[in-house]
Amino acid sequence: MDLKQSKSEASRVTVVGMILDIVLGVGKIFGGFYTQSFALVTDGIHSLTDAVTDTFVLIVARLSHEQADAEHPYGHGRFETVGTVAMGMVFFATAGVLFFDSVQRLQESEELAVPALAGLLFAGVSIAAKEWIYHYTMAVAKRLNSSLLKANAWHSRSDAITSIAVFIGIFAAQQGLAWMDVVAAMFVALFIAKIGFDLCLDALRELVDTAVSPQRLEQIRHCALEVEGVRNITLLRSRLSGGKMILELHILVNSRISVSEGHQLGKLVKRALIGRFSDINDVLIHIDPEDISYSGADRRDALPERELVQQTVLNAWRGLLNESDIESISLHYLEHGIEIELIVTLKEMSAELAQQLESALADMEHFAGLKVCNCLYETNTQAPLS
Repeated sequence: MDLKQSKSEASRVTVVGMILDIVLGVGKIFGGFYTQSFALVTDGIHSLTDAVTDTFVLIVARLSHEQADAEHPYGHGRFETVGTVAMGMVFFATAGVLFFDSVQRLQESEELAVPALAGLLFAGVSIAAKEWIYHYTMAVAKRLNSSLLKANAWHSRSDAITSIAVFIGIFAAQQGLAWMDVVAAMFVALFIAKIGFDLCLDALRELVDTAVSPQRLEQIRHCALEVEGVRNITLLRSRLSGGKMILELHILVNSRISVSEGHQLGKLVKRALIGRFSDINDVLIHIDPEDISYSGADRRDALPERELVQQTVLNAWRGLLNESDIESISLHYLEHGIEIELIVTLKEMSAELAQQLESALADMEHFAGLKVCNCLYETNTQAPLS
């Protein structure tokens, strides 16, 4: 699913939830006044605040699904992460207000009016509607792997639980146990606070670039190693942005393959990972050459740069080979030294000349061998490696 489709589906589910919150909010406030249930009025106000939250989610969801640009080359996924933190803080604030209100009502329990049984109908409708929108939103959130939509889904479920508390409170008040309403409200407040804490914790882990689980990384490593030509994975790093992974892989390949083949292997690894794991947003591939003698400490870091090597080679070959006869010089930087691959355009290329060219480089530091190919006749002659 592309960003445009994701943004459209995220917007659709949020709009549905917002309309439902407005209808429920107005209905519960009206029902609360009609049945003399203060808890139902409070729950209605809570639903209207959910509608405001839905508007916030709608704006952030649109921003987070925008395409990457010059200012945000990794995309806008972190807008969703910040939005999730804000949602968690809203949960904390809501929980604090509900808990404080419950304490106040507990102290004034003797002055509470007994609500009519009709209030149970309003609370029951709210429970069913909010539970339905929770499942609907959560299904879309899992499909899009959106932490912000998951937060909004839990917000809807917290409203359903609040309505359950209201239902219990109205029923208990009819039985002469008005204090049960307050105890249930306190429980709901603590539950909402727990949800807010979990949301903030997960989002903050993402903001500080916490890696995904070791089990997930092992699945990713195994998938990359299935690509033919990949010898090993020397580095695998991960971080999250908007609930999706951004990976950095260093893959070990044969040292003598061409740059273009190495690039092709990188593309194959990226395609395999994104094709198998839907929660991967991007994969950054780095190609590492492999040596048979590779021992961990890479001595290639001490090898000279190409310009110096090429100048040394041309100086050594003066009198043996004209620069106009050289098609190309390729360097293979290996742990045991530099192997040189020479392509020439000569009418005649003998093994003796190849041996002379190789001998001329015998005193060159870090020299490991020479391979000569005459592209004019599509034949090649290889000097023995030192």
